[in-house]
Amino acid sequence: GDATYAQTTRLEGSAQDGRTLALVACTGCHVVAPDQPFKPIYTGPPRPPDFKEIANRSNTTATSLRHHLETLPVVPKDLSIMADAELTSEQTRDVVAFIITLRDKPVQPAQ
Repeated sequence: GDATYAQTTRLEGSAQDGRTLALVACTGCHVVAPDQPFKPIYTGPPRPPDFKEIANRSNTTATSLRHHLETLPVVPKDLSIMADAELTSEQTRDVVAFIITLRDKPVQPAQ
């Protein structure tokens, strides 16, 4: 009945929740938003890309971002790879949903 339906997880992330989380969890290294309260502490090299840059890469999709975040090493061997942010799958979806909203041109839905 309705009770089981309510317990299923959201498949679509919340961009608003993702922005809130990213401003806390990701700004140590990334420019998440131009108005973020603090500048990144780790600036490279290599310089971690701004979220807007990531959003506008031609090969960026929600799926590719989710896969990237879910397969990061807990302890990277070199600093060119970010460490696993240890996000839950829901947090990952939210952050990904937020990043996708930063695109300059909206993505056309598949026909």
